[in-house]
Amino acid sequence: MAEHVITAHSADSFDCACGLPLDGRAGAVRHAAQSGLCAACLGSGQAATGRDVTGDCGACGGSGDAAARSVTVQTRVTEEFVRRTAALLPDEFGLAEVVALLERHLPRSGGMETVLSVAAGMIRYLEVRGQIVLCSAPDFVPAEGIRKNYSDPRWIRTS
Repeated sequence: MAEHVITAHSADSFDCACGLPLDGRAGAVRHAAQSGLCAACLGSGQAATGRDVTGDCGACGGSGDAAARSVTVQTRVTEEFVRRTAALLPDEFGLAEVVALLERHLPRSGGMETVLSVAAGMIRYLEVRGQIVLCSAPDFVPAEGIRKNYSDPRWIRTS
C-alpha cells in the first residue's frame, strides 16, 4: 500500500505516489478503493474537514485499510451474538428498537450502514427460524383529514 500514497493538494487536485493521474476527488476515491485503501480518508487514516485533521477516520478506524471496518464487524456478528442480542428485545418490537439495541452492542467504527445491515439480517434470521412474525407493515393511513405515516414495522415473538 505504500506505493499508493494519495495526496490532496486542493479540494479537486489529488495525486498518487504510483504516478497514476487522478481525475479529482472521484478519481482519487476510485483509485483508493482499487488499491485496497479506505475510500473515505484515501488511505491516510485521518478524518479531515477542509484542511483540518479531526482524528482517526471513522470508516476505517484510522488504519487507512478498506477492509478494516468489515473485518471488525465480521468477527463480532456471529449466530451466538444474534441470538443473545435478539433475546434482549421485548415480545413486540419495531425496527427502531432493533437499531437502538444494535447501536449499543456493535462497535462504533461500523457506522449506521453496518447497524442497519445487521438489523435486517437479525430480523430475517428470527423470521426464518419461526421465532417472530410481522404484525404491522409500514403504511399510510388517513386520519382526521391528514395522512399519518406508520413507517416502523412491528414484529411479535411466536415462541
